[in-house]
Amino acid sequence: MTNLCDIELFLLDMDGTIYLDDILFDGSLEFIQKIINKNKKYVFLTNNSSKNQNDYVKKVNKLNIPCSNENVFTSGMAMGLYLSQNYPNKKIYLLGTKALETELKSYGVLLVDDNPDIVVVGFDRELNYQKLEKACEFLCNGAIFLATNPDLVCPIKDKRYIPDCGSICHMLTVATNKQPIYIGKPNPDMIYLLSKKFNIPCDKIAVIGDRVYTDIASGFNAKATTICVLSGESTMKTIEESEIKPDYIFNSIKDLINLI
Repeated sequence: MTNLCDIELFLLDMDGTIYLDDILFDGSLEFIQKIINKNKKYVFLTNNSSKNQNDYVKKVNKLNIPCSNENVFTSGMAMGLYLSQNYPNKKIYLLGTKALETELKSYGVLLVDDNPDIVVVGFDRELNYQKLEKACEFLCNGAIFLATNPDLVCPIKDKRYIPDCGSICHMLTVATNKQPIYIGKPNPDMIYLLSKKFNIPCDKIAVIGDRVYTDIASGFNAKATTICVLSGESTMKTIEESEIKPDYIFNSIKDLINLI
């Protein structure tokens, strides 16, 4: 098990790990400041594709955490890269927010309302039944099915949850018998891209998050150090029931401050 003092790049989930909605967890700011003081690097690695990179930079700065574009990598950005590299000039029908639409267009993705080659699903907080009906039609007609992330729920304040991208995809799968390919966590590609960008090997990277089946699984798949915090979705019971186990378990991000 890697000593946390040897970690050079921290990949931090956001919802349920650093904050809930607009409420910053106790210790989050101090943890980021400790990383900065130690001359280490950090990136907010989020599966939440309902907002784009600029939205997250503004939100994190509003919470008084130092953050620039270099410090944010979302599943929406990963989807934009994936589409531009693997499906250039293909027509895309999107179930996603206006923010995700803006993100994908910044990668040159061609979005259409009819006859797409690919259906892309994100965490769509602007979802309506018309979108679902059209997506079913296109999938039944042979469109490729891609999605940003498999998260079933998104944590919000007062210990409540709302349906996330994985739940939306489940509806489409039940209706069409088509399964999506997920681009975000637990797919390790986001970690590989950041490893290459910063020239830091995966054994010097730690993934910190509150979900075993996405955050911890992505780090496990990339052979990075994994740290699960119990401030969001996962509990000791869900961790015990999971085949994938984190390297470290803490109640919250605050518990890591003196360990790095």
